[in-house]
Amino acid sequence: MNYKISFSEMNQLAKQANSKKSSVSLEEMRKQASKLKNSSASKIKKQQPRDQ
Repeated sequence: MNYKISFSEMNQLAKQANSKKSSVSLEEMRKQASKLKNSSASKIKKQQPRDQ
């Protein structure tokens, strides 16, 4: 990664990367989130036992 990059150059690179992404509507994002939520196997995270 190039660490000697200005903020304006970083902004240009981000704009180029975002322009290549397909646009997704808010409704599509909600559908995807609900689908993932419903298909999730475990809704509660298991906690590791603590050594005392």
